[in-house]
Order: sequence, then C-alpha cells, then structure tokens
Amino acid sequence: MRRVLLTAAAVLFMSGFAGTAHAQNNIVRFVAVLAGANETPAPGVLTGAFANATVTLDLNTQTVSWNIDVFNIPSGTNNAHFHVGGPGLAGPTVVNVAFPAGISNDYNLSGSATAANLLVRADQGIRSWDDFIQALLGGQTYLNIHTIVNGGGEIRGQVIRVP
Repeated sequence: MRRVLLTAAAVLFMSGFAGTAHAQNNIVRFVAVLAGANETPAPGVLTGAFANATVTLDLNTQTVSWNIDVFNIPSGTNNAHFHVGGPGLAGPTVVNVAFPAGISNDYNLSGSATAANLLVRADQGIRSWDDFIQALLGGQTYLNIHTIVNGGGEIRGQVIRVP
C-alpha cells in the first residue's frame, strides 16, 4: 500500500511540473534596446536617453505585456507605442503604451494589451490581432518613445525574440 501511495504521489508531483513546463512553453519572450541612434531616418536622434524593454506574449491568452525601463529622457514624454516595421523602417502605431503625461528623466512603463487595444492598419497588413502577433513573432515590430523635443521619436528599439 505504501508503494502505491508513493507512486501516486510521484505521478501527481511530476504532472504538476509538466503542467508548469507546458504553461511556460506558451510564453514567448522578447527584448528591445531603445536608443536615439535607432530612430529613422538615419542617423537618428542625438540623445543621452535610452531604455531596456522586456516583452512577453502569452499564447494562451493572446496577451502582450511589457516592462520598459527608461533613462535620461530630457523632455516630457508625449507618446509611447508599438509600431509595425522592420529594422530601420518607419511604420504605423499599432498598440499604445500608457504613460504619465509629461514624464521625463528615469521611469518605468509597464502594462499589457489584447486584441481590444489594436489600432488596425489594414493598408500596412495589420487587419487583426493575429496579424500583429505574427509581426511581433517575425521581428517586424519596434517600440518608440516620443518627447516634446523629438516628436517623431526620441528613442526606438526593435522588438527581438529571445531564443
């Protein structure tokens, strides 16, 4: 009887790990390094501002989440968002990132979005949330933070999938 109980406990224990591994396999991780030199057109924006971002995609819930640590923004932030576009190419805004109005210097932006937050850009091939997810998975999205001084974008970083 004791052996049966130990075996049952071991099976339950291992299935718990399998469930955790399965859930983790449905999370896709991305990073982005935002800098003025990445802004378009080349040569970008001369600025001391930069940011490091982590982005996750939960394939089960189709939720995109982000955590962006921003440093040295010299003037008030007036926009932050995901764009669709390859490296060095300008593209349309598709998901807005919430920020406190006029924030500058060092700060953190975090949040999440679902299909309800998509700004459809049919003329650029973004007709649905699935299109945005495909662009994200394919390395065709970037994060951009705009300021009062650099309305076209102060810092930008391509969102790259972590292997």
